Amino acid sequence: MGDYYEYESDDNDDQKQPIHRKVYPIYGRDRERSSAPSDSSTYLTGSSSASANALMNFDSDSHCDPKALLQAVVFVEDAVKFRSIKHKIDPFSLWYYRVYYSRPIQWTLYLAIFTILVLAFFEPPSSLTTGSSSDPRYRGDRIHAPCGVTEGIEFACLLIFLYDVCTKIYLIGFSELRKSKWLVAYLVVMAFSLIDWLVTINFVCDELYRIRRFLRPFFLIQNSQLMKKTVRSIKNTMPKVASVILLLLIHIYFFTMFGMLLFPRPDGDLKPSVLHNKTSNQTSLIVNDTTIVDSRIFQEGMQHFASIGESFMSLLVLLTTANNPDVTMPAYQNNRFYALYFIIFLGIGLYLFFNMLTAVIYNEFRGYLITSMQSSHFRRRLGFQAAFEMLRAQIRTVNGSIERCTVSVSVVKSVVLQASIPKRAKRTILTELDGNIGGVITSSEFQGLFDCLDHQTDEDEIPGPRLITRPRLKRLQSCIVHRFFGYCGTAVAVVNIVFISIEISTQYDKSLYHDDSELTKFNIVFIIYYCVEQILKFWALGWKCFKYSVTNLLDALFTAVLLVAQILYLVMEGSRLYPDDSVGFVMYDLVRIINILITFRLFRIITHFNTMAIVVSTMLDLIRNLRAFIGILVVIYYVFAILGMVVFRGKSPQPPNNTDITQLPMCGSYQQLNYYANNFDDFASAIVVLWDIMVVNNWHVFLEAYSKTASQWSQIYFIAWYFTSVLVCLNVFTAIILENFITSWDRSQKRQRQSLEEGNRPTAYLMSVHTMFRDDLQEPTESELLDEIYKHPHIQNLRF
Repeated sequence: MGDYYEYESDDNDDQKQPIHRKVYPIYGRDRERSSAPSDSSTYLTGSSSASANALMNFDSDSHCDPKALLQAVVFVEDAVKFRSIKHKIDPFSLWYYRVYYSRPIQWTLYLAIFTILVLAFFEPPSSLTTGSSSDPRYRGDRIHAPCGVTEGIEFACLLIFLYDVCTKIYLIGFSELRKSKWLVAYLVVMAFSLIDWLVTINFVCDELYRIRRFLRPFFLIQNSQLMKKTVRSIKNTMPKVASVILLLLIHIYFFTMFGMLLFPRPDGDLKPSVLHNKTSNQTSLIVNDTTIVDSRIFQEGMQHFASIGESFMSLLVLLTTANNPDVTMPAYQNNRFYALYFIIFLGIGLYLFFNMLTAVIYNEFRGYLITSMQSSHFRRRLGFQAAFEMLRAQIRTVNGSIERCTVSVSVVKSVVLQASIPKRAKRTILTELDGNIGGVITSSEFQGLFDCLDHQTDEDEIPGPRLITRPRLKRLQSCIVHRFFGYCGTAVAVVNIVFISIEISTQYDKSLYHDDSELTKFNIVFIIYYCVEQILKFWALGWKCFKYSVTNLLDALFTAVLLVAQILYLVMEGSRLYPDDSVGFVMYDLVRIINILITFRLFRIITHFNTMAIVVSTMLDLIRNLRAFIGILVVIYYVFAILGMVVFRGKSPQPPNNTDITQLPMCGSYQQLNYYANNFDDFASAIVVLWDIMVVNNWHVFLEAYSKTASQWSQIYFIAWYFTSVLVCLNVFTAIILENFITSWDRSQKRQRQSLEEGNRPTAYLMSVHTMFRDDLQEPTESELLDEIYKHPHIQNLRF
């Protein structure tokens, strides 16, 4: 767009000085109806000046074009949800756009995504078996649905996804389709999935592989903007991570070669099994029928450094501490100075490279995530600015003149009322607008209205305790509402839990199985105290003040359930209506439930310690903020589980059919540890195996077992899973936890300082992924926003 020139009068000169300023044409279809002269164009200036003469009040006859109002409502909703505004803005498309993003449609889409992912548990090989174990010895027969059942459900889900992608293409237009890589990929995945589904139907569900299973997680990623940003951030982080991992591999390979030269092997045809079968009393070894040497010299070299591949794998597993100190013991038993080799190896790899990898992932991932959040913040500001521009360009007064810099508060209020905004934020915005009703609002003020979306909205005023006039009762009320009354209740709960711990530790059978146990009697006394405590608090505070605290509600709930369980126990103990043994088991379960509920009261301690409360608050925020990360983890688990089923199904080590003591498995092996339930025979079992490997402990057992039953190359699968899940995903998880906790702690300390210094309550941000980095985000200028609005593919087609 070209630059235009405006002129200002200079008091010292009769001539007008040109001022080079970028201005923007008003967008609107009703420009012809304006009473302004046809040769004078009206423009929206990029300046955000709020001078008094520009703020003109609207009279009662001012109104807004319904189309512009609808456009503003949709743009506001886009901004609230961090959605792109690059979609069609004609009335029908906007109506259909709002229908598409309505809750019924979106929940149907979520249900389809969940369903198509869960189908992996029921498709052949089904995870449903007649037995409750995944162990082949106790698993029983698999329960398979008839051919066409799961396929029909899958086809219904694919139809929903087809509707989804077609709707998105229609709403943004074909011109924007080429610019959206995710939508193009969506079309490709849909086409491939439908073709593979037809292949399944053609083979009557008896095809060898269902390749479309690998593509199903794409539907989960594609439907979440936050997951896309997380994937993009992880992808951008990988080059730096790959450099550290490569350095780590070089470190392992160097010590591999060093170890093969350090730990000798005998010059002959001696096999490792000979060393394994040696008893502890045998310290000599005959090599080539002539030389007699100490067998301990060759034990490390033969067991763990027999080849480059075996040496590399031994050190890789050692770096994860899964086989430490098993790998080091043969050499250490021979010579204690060999321990230096392993100490140096672990010191550099475990405590230097691994921590460096965590630091690199934290720094790089945080940087790219901030960049993504900056783009989301810009998208939100862009949506609000676009809404303001639609209103400003279309608002008219009675004589047809167009206001340039402001929008009527009444019009803004109508937009807020119609837009889908969180209730608390909407209430705060409307309250602020009602205070300026009849006035006008500028662009910057319009943007500021919606800042409450990121803030913790102040709750309604905390109601006080009920009003009591009698002096004695008022003194009793003061004692109950005092914080020391809460301390006393917490102390009683701690004493109760300590008593339960002592009784269970010393007299488990008597405490849980006998009716006249001391534990049961003392629990009755404590439960009576808890009931009296809740009654007193309810009386002193009143319902309005009592329900305001979540702690009070939880205490009341646990106390009520505890009282009901105790009453049931006493009734069953006293009545003896059921003389059979089943009553004993029911009463035993009630005793356990009572003690478990009492144990929950231990969490009352959290409310009395500020640091502990921040930690718990951070954990609760993580549950909300980790949805995108958990989605990525689900995708990784899903893909690796399907791949594991394809590669290892039916190749897991099988239990022996005989009990010959001469065929006993080696100590620490898959067979000896009885790991038969850990297999890749179905999807559920594969998920559990991947979890066990991600925990790292004993993961080398799976490496050795499947390298024997499948192939040596199968180790690549497990190594890839370890690098992906442990070195990348868990470090990203650590980075998110660190950032979340540091942000929560810093903001809490800042609020405390400001409250002490200024005496008022400072602004508190909601803890979400978008607001986690709020202090690091830059505000876009109005010129940048207007430039982006002018590039809108559908706004620029409007006549002006």
